[in-house]
Amino acid sequence: MSSNIHETVCPPPAGVGGGQVPPPAATGPTVVPPPPHSFEEERGDDEDDRPSPASAAFHRIKCDVDELKEYASYYLAAKVDGVKRTVRNIGLYAALGVLGLLAGGAIVATAAGLIIVGIADLLGRLFGGRYWLGDLVTGILVLGAIGGAAWFMMNKLTGSWRSQTIKKYEQRKQTQRVRFGHNVNDRADQGRETARAAGSQKRA
Repeated sequence: MSSNIHETVCPPPAGVGGGQVPPPAATGPTVVPPPPHSFEEERGDDEDDRPSPASAAFHRIKCDVDELKEYASYYLAAKVDGVKRTVRNIGLYAALGVLGLLAGGAIVATAAGLIIVGIADLLGRLFGGRYWLGDLVTGILVLGAIGGAAWFMMNKLTGSWRSQTIKKYEQRKQTQRVRFGHNVNDRADQGRETARAAGSQKRA
């Protein structure tokens, strides 16, 4: 009686039979690779190198304040220099005016003195060599001319001022009449008439 025997065939172990033996590991120092950097770590390094928004804003504000201070200082310096220049010009013109006034006054006084002396000398010769009489008459004539010129100028100026004042108030009265239908003189006349009527009623 025959039976079929199925035998299980296992593969030979490594290094036995027809199996392949792995090559031996290479001898030498073992090189350990560096640990990989994650994206979070790289982003953290970039953020550490980048300035913060608060410090950047503070720096910008400081720069703006410094710029405004410089502009304000420039403006004030320009104004001060303008005032100094105006004061210098006024002082220069005042000095020139004083010098011109003194020089002109001296020239006018010298010319007037020469004229007066010449007139006095002429009158003294006309009076028969009585130069004292010529000087006296010349002095009286000069004082009379000065007094007459002063009186004429004063009357002219006062008359001009008076006419200007009258014209000014007449214009205001016309404006009052246009705006209110009457002026201050009309109101004054009405007040006097009212007071007169009240006085007559009291007497009656």
